Amino acid sequence: MDKAGPPTTPSLNTPHTLLFFTAQWCAPAVPMLTIFEETIRDLTRLHPGLELTGVVVDLEEEETNQQVNAAPPAVSAELLESIDFVPMMVLLEGDALGGREVARLVGQLPKLVIRRQLVAALGVE
Repeated sequence: MDKAGPPTTPSLNTPHTLLFFTAQWCAPAVPMLTIFEETIRDLTRLHPGLELTGVVVDLEEEETNQQVNAAPPAVSAELLESIDFVPMMVLLEGDALGGREVARLVGQLPKLVIRRQLVAALGVE
Protein backbone atom coordinates (compact mmCIF):
# COMPACT_ATOMS: atom_id res chain seq x y z
CA MET A 1 0.00 0.00 0.00
CA ASP A 2 1.75 3.12 -1.23
CA LYS A 3 0.51 6.40 0.23
CA ALA A 4 3.11 8.58 -1.52
CA GLY A 5 2.24 10.85 -4.40
CA PRO A 6 -1.03 12.38 -5.57
CA PRO A 7 -4.12 10.19 -5.72
CA THR A 8 -4.91 8.73 -9.11
CA THR A 9 -8.25 7.84 -10.62
CA PRO A 10 -8.80 4.12 -10.25
CA SER A 11 -9.47 2.00 -13.28
CA LEU A 12 -12.87 0.32 -13.48
CA ASN A 13 -11.19 -2.46 -15.46
CA THR A 14 -9.42 -3.42 -12.22
CA PRO A 15 -11.22 -5.31 -9.48
CA HIS A 16 -11.77 -3.33 -6.29
CA THR A 17 -12.08 -4.49 -2.70
CA LEU A 18 -14.02 -2.69 0.00
CA LEU A 19 -12.83 -3.67 3.46
CA PHE A 20 -14.92 -3.14 6.57
CA PHE A 21 -12.84 -3.12 9.75
CA THR A 22 -14.79 -3.88 12.91
CA ALA A 23 -14.37 -5.30 16.41
CA GLN A 24 -16.75 -7.19 18.67
CA TRP A 25 -16.61 -4.44 21.30
CA CYS A 26 -17.48 -1.69 18.78
CA ALA A 27 -21.21 -0.91 19.09
CA PRO A 28 -21.31 1.54 16.11
CA ALA A 29 -20.02 -1.23 13.86
CA VAL A 30 -23.25 -3.23 14.18
CA PRO A 31 -25.44 -0.88 12.07
CA MET A 32 -22.46 -0.06 9.85
CA LEU A 33 -22.19 -3.72 8.77
CA THR A 34 -25.66 -3.52 7.25
CA ILE A 35 -24.75 -0.26 5.49
CA PHE A 36 -21.53 -1.86 4.22
CA GLU A 37 -23.42 -4.83 2.74
CA GLU A 38 -26.11 -2.60 1.20
CA THR A 39 -23.49 -0.28 -0.28
CA ILE A 40 -21.67 -3.09 -2.06
CA ARG A 41 -24.95 -4.47 -3.39
CA ASP A 42 -26.14 -1.01 -4.53
CA LEU A 43 -22.87 0.01 -6.20
CA THR A 44 -22.54 -3.23 -8.16
CA ARG A 45 -26.19 -3.04 -9.22
CA LEU A 46 -25.96 0.62 -10.30
CA HIS A 47 -22.57 0.19 -12.01
CA PRO A 48 -22.61 -3.21 -13.78
CA GLY A 49 -19.02 -2.84 -15.03
CA LEU A 50 -17.72 -2.40 -11.49
CA GLU A 51 -16.11 -5.46 -9.93
CA LEU A 52 -16.34 -4.82 -6.19
CA THR A 53 -15.74 -7.40 -3.49
CA GLY A 54 -16.53 -6.82 0.16
CA VAL A 55 -14.46 -8.21 3.02
CA VAL A 56 -15.33 -7.89 6.72
CA VAL A 57 -12.26 -7.87 8.96
CA ASP A 58 -12.59 -8.29 12.72
CA LEU A 59 -9.58 -6.31 13.91
CA GLU A 60 -8.79 -8.37 17.01
CA GLU A 61 -9.31 -11.69 15.23
CA GLU A 62 -7.10 -10.65 12.31
CA GLU A 63 -4.32 -9.38 14.60
CA THR A 64 -4.33 -12.67 16.50
CA ASN A 65 -4.36 -14.74 13.30
CA GLN A 66 -1.41 -12.83 11.89
CA GLN A 67 0.58 -13.08 15.14
CA VAL A 68 0.23 -16.84 15.51
CA ASN A 69 -0.29 -17.76 11.85
CA ALA A 70 -3.59 -19.41 12.81
CA ALA A 71 -5.19 -18.69 9.45
CA PRO A 72 -4.22 -17.08 6.14
CA PRO A 73 -4.27 -13.28 6.46
CA ALA A 74 -7.35 -11.44 5.22
CA VAL A 75 -5.37 -8.21 4.69
CA SER A 76 -1.72 -7.20 4.49
CA ALA A 77 0.13 -6.65 7.75
CA GLU A 78 0.97 -3.10 6.64
CA LEU A 79 -2.69 -2.24 6.12
CA LEU A 80 -3.70 -3.89 9.39
CA GLU A 81 -1.13 -1.80 11.28
CA SER A 82 -2.54 1.39 9.77
CA ILE A 83 -6.03 0.80 11.20
CA ASP A 84 -6.34 2.93 14.31
CA PHE A 85 -10.10 3.38 14.52
CA VAL A 86 -13.19 1.24 14.01
CA PRO A 87 -15.52 1.12 12.28
CA MET A 88 -13.56 1.91 9.15
CA MET A 89 -13.96 1.18 5.46
CA VAL A 90 -10.97 1.07 3.12
CA LEU A 91 -11.39 0.93 -0.66
CA LEU A 92 -8.57 -0.80 -2.51
CA GLU A 93 -7.84 -1.06 -6.18
CA GLY A 94 -6.97 -4.74 -6.37
CA ASP A 95 -7.25 -7.35 -3.66
CA ALA A 96 -7.12 -7.19 0.13
CA LEU A 97 -3.55 -8.45 0.37
CA GLY A 98 -1.82 -6.28 -2.20
CA GLY A 99 -4.25 -3.65 -3.41
CA ARG A 100 -3.57 0.08 -3.58
CA GLU A 101 -5.60 2.20 -1.18
CA VAL A 102 -8.00 4.54 -2.97
CA ALA A 103 -10.17 5.82 -0.11
CA ARG A 104 -10.57 5.52 3.66
CA LEU A 105 -13.85 6.24 5.45
CA VAL A 106 -13.57 6.51 9.21
CA GLY A 107 -16.30 6.24 11.82
CA GLN A 108 -20.04 5.81 11.79
CA LEU A 109 -21.18 7.59 8.64
CA PRO A 110 -24.60 7.85 6.97
CA LYS A 111 -25.15 5.54 4.02
CA LEU A 112 -25.49 8.39 1.51
CA VAL A 113 -22.20 9.95 2.65
CA ILE A 114 -20.45 6.60 2.26
CA ARG A 115 -21.93 6.06 -1.18
CA ARG A 116 -21.05 9.59 -2.33
CA GLN A 117 -17.43 9.23 -1.18
CA LEU A 118 -17.03 5.80 -2.77
CA VAL A 119 -18.59 6.91 -6.06
CA ALA A 120 -16.18 9.86 -6.15
CA ALA A 121 -13.18 7.64 -5.30
CA LEU A 122 -14.17 5.13 -7.99
CA GLY A 123 -14.81 7.83 -10.57
CA VAL A 124 -18.28 6.51 -11.43
CA GLU A 125 -21.49 8.51 -11.61
